[in-house]
Amino acid sequence: MTQRARSSHKGPRLPAWLLALGLLLLAAGVLLARTRWLPASVGSSAVAGRATVAFLDVGQALAVAVVTADGHALLYDAGNSARDVREVIAPFFEEQGVTRLDYLLLSHPDQDHVGGMPAVLDTFAVETFLDPALPSTNLAYLETLQRVAERGIHAQRARRGQTLALGEHVRLEILWPRDPLLRDESGDLSDNDNGLVVRLVHGDVTILLTGDIEAPAERALISLEEDMLRAQVLQVPHHGSRTSTTPELLEAVRPAVAVISAGAGNPYGHPHSEVMNRLRAVGIVVYRTDVDGTVVIESDGTGYRVRTRRGWSGER
Repeated sequence: MTQRARSSHKGPRLPAWLLALGLLLLAAGVLLARTRWLPASVGSSAVAGRATVAFLDVGQALAVAVVTADGHALLYDAGNSARDVREVIAPFFEEQGVTRLDYLLLSHPDQDHVGGMPAVLDTFAVETFLDPALPSTNLAYLETLQRVAERGIHAQRARRGQTLALGEHVRLEILWPRDPLLRDESGDLSDNDNGLVVRLVHGDVTILLTGDIEAPAERALISLEEDMLRAQVLQVPHHGSRTSTTPELLEAVRPAVAVISAGAGNPYGHPHSEVMNRLRAVGIVVYRTDVDGTVVIESDGTGYRVRTRRGWSGER
């Protein structure tokens, strides 16, 4: 009798098709919320064409691809291995119709950044190779330098103050490293802290690529040019390690969006909970390749939107 009394108070059940439709509409709403165009600033001026910046899902590594509307392209770091190039990097560029890279940029010669470089050079024509020229015995780095030399590719040592054009509407500002290079506590040159830091500028939209810099390089950058660090999108340094992304850096950059490139279940605990809490505490929207897959920033020079994508063979 009690059971019947409870049943009498139930409302009419929704048809299965209506429930499914509601779930689809909810999902569409979430997608729109994550991909809506966000203004870069008030009073922006229009820039012809769009630029696409993809933080590619290459596991516990880093690879950032940039393609402009006028057919120019670059790659910043190349993941761990030839497999990353074959399965992620090359398919992205092929979908964009890219067969030639204006620039191949290496932040520093650690394996998770340089590992795929030889395969990139075997796959694409490259006009200019740019890196900090740090001493290293990494085999993939040595193979990269050998290919660059054998193919007559222009090689340029990256230093603060250089500016490069990627087509007509995108500018690359090299913010770091500078001479004399930073040394660690043992007196050796620091790979991470002398890594290549690049500010991508497309009209009023700015993206800061930081590689694996840690607190010493962050402090040095802030002391040199705090005002030049402002960017709407920040590539979180060193995969979200607790040794990077200081509160001072976040105050200088003031990003609306942060992207962390990390591998699922990686043994380093990246991204660290302290960094995640720091980012969330100041209201930054965080995307992670280990959770979201490839993170794509699309800019029209006055605003930008963020899309996420798993793999590079299915639809967005």
